[in-house]
Amino acid sequence: MGQYLQMGICHQMLIRKKEIEKTTIEKIKNELGKLVDLELFDFEESEENVSFIIKESVVQEQLHMFLSEQFSLYDQSYAEDFSELLSEIEKRKSLDEIIELAKEKESRFFQHNNVHDNIEISPWQTARVDTSLFAIFIEGKLLMESYNSFLHYLEELVRASSSQAISGTVRAIID
Repeated sequence: MGQYLQMGICHQMLIRKKEIEKTTIEKIKNELGKLVDLELFDFEESEENVSFIIKESVVQEQLHMFLSEQFSLYDQSYAEDFSELLSEIEKRKSLDEIIELAKEKESRFFQHNNVHDNIEISPWQTARVDTSLFAIFIEGKLLMESYNSFLHYLEELVRASSSQAISGTVRAIID
């Protein structure tokens, strides 16, 4: 089965409560906190779900500079595309408007994707996490079974290369 290597900024993580009936919200936060910086997210709870949504202020204050830094790591033959994309992002005044821009999928370097991942709660219990992200890296179809350590390395590389706290939201996922 072909899959895409994707890396991007998580802007929402949702877990259905029926998935986590045998654990606590604190345990979920602890496990998710190993993957992303939860200080950058607002926590919301409903009867059916728990959600972690990136703080709008983090996006408004840091997204543009973060993307500028990351795009500088790409082949500069895309410089004009990056410039146009950054200009479009700058025009957006809210998280919802930025999500809509990403959903338009007109840019190879900024797309909205929903991916599914699992977190390990205990050695015999996992929970599905529905993650919405701004994909900034989507590369080819890959046939692979387990590249988790490689993907974690990529996440850390992005975080280490950025001075923006929003880098704490980056995940690399194969979906």
